[in-house]
Amino acid sequence: MKSRQTDLTQGDLFKNLTRLALPIMASNLVQTLYNLTDAFWLGKLGDGAREAVSAVGISFPLIFFLQSFGFGFVVSGNTLVAQFKGARQPDKIHRVIGQYFLVLTGFSFIFLTGSLLLLNNILVWLQTPVEIMESTRNYLSIIIPAQVFMFIVISIQSFYQGVGDTIIPMKIQMISVGVNLLIDPLLIFGIAFFPRMEVIGAAWATLIARILAAILAFASLYRYHPELKPHLSDMIPDKEMLSKIFKISIPASFGQSMTSFGFIILQGFVNSYGTLVISTHVLNNRIQSLFMMPAMGISNALSAVIGQNLGAGEIQRAKDSVKVAMKFALTIMAVGGTTVFFFGGPIISFFINDPNVISLGAEVMKITCFTSLIFAVIFIYIGVFNGSGYTKATMTINIARLWLFRLPLVLLLSGLIFKFVNIEIPLINSILRYIAYPMRERPYFALWYSMLISNAIAAVWSYHLYKKGKWQKARI
Repeated sequence: MKSRQTDLTQGDLFKNLTRLALPIMASNLVQTLYNLTDAFWLGKLGDGAREAVSAVGISFPLIFFLQSFGFGFVVSGNTLVAQFKGARQPDKIHRVIGQYFLVLTGFSFIFLTGSLLLLNNILVWLQTPVEIMESTRNYLSIIIPAQVFMFIVISIQSFYQGVGDTIIPMKIQMISVGVNLLIDPLLIFGIAFFPRMEVIGAAWATLIARILAAILAFASLYRYHPELKPHLSDMIPDKEMLSKIFKISIPASFGQSMTSFGFIILQGFVNSYGTLVISTHVLNNRIQSLFMMPAMGISNALSAVIGQNLGAGEIQRAKDSVKVAMKFALTIMAVGGTTVFFFGGPIISFFINDPNVISLGAEVMKITCFTSLIFAVIFIYIGVFNGSGYTKATMTINIARLWLFRLPLVLLLSGLIFKFVNIEIPLINSILRYIAYPMRERPYFALWYSMLISNAIAAVWSYHLYKKGKWQKARI
């Protein structure tokens, strides 16, 4: 069988990046369609549309937080496979994949048990509105098990990306999302012989589609990439290889989990303003994530290019690939940002027929389109750090962006700081009230302006860490 691997240490950099990135973009796009599909059909439920969209939207930060603990293992799988590929060490690729499956099994058990046991407490802590508490709980009780199957898919996908194959993951995602698109309205509205399940139907559609994706991912490993299939001996715990996996994955997981925990706190801030702000925030996030797909795809492709070239000792080629990726990403994001800026309202109206949500959403998207453009810069540098295994930099950026910059800015711009701190110094008190004054009537706008400012600071910090050059050392 013809090899589906790609040697990224040779050939034109732009062509290599494009060849890898385009299928990843398509995969990420169809993955985003899971959430967009739910938002679209739930937005057609009539009087209960806003509540249904809000219930699903509240779930997203929590799911992001729970799955973030597994994110680092995906990064380490991509990094180590790519670097061993560049170093021409196929036996080590088998070993790292075997060890990875051991880690994934243990993590999935802990993830399911912990998530379901703490679910009720978390929803109360998030200030979930009473009118959507039950539907949110029921939705999450099905979506949480679905994440285990998603872990399987993105894990195998990371191995494929490490050896330069992004076509098969794209095909798997397309089949899975196609199934979700088909059965989502059937289960939500109770079409034909299906029962009307509304929010719960959206959850079941996602679970079924992700189970199918996991089955296809395993089948593809045996059919199309038997050279990656680990032997039984590779699954015997290997202290040295496990050490490499955890050394890369722990900082990445910790940084991602702290970021997503920050998002949970921000979701509590959003929830306190009711379903209008919640649904606007949900739809804005879904639409902006759709326009972020190109930058995410280029970042993931860049990780594979960086990994293989560092493994082969081609440091200058790795540096050159960063310049190419940055120009590529910013060009595409500028087009997407312009589209969102001028047509935000009509885009939102496609998902929900609520004049208040459409009006507020159009205003919000004029801010967040610039936020996404800056975030694309951060994505590129994170692709560099992840590809090299220098995940301490990724951790630093992710934690600082939320905890040092964004959360304090939300408190300052919204005026909430006065509810938590009694500031007795008149000058400081006056300055802080002056900062919060522009948003006194709509304090929830502090969320979106803080996103813009915090991303700008994080982008500068990312550039500084990149220039220091610690990422240039291979981790194998």
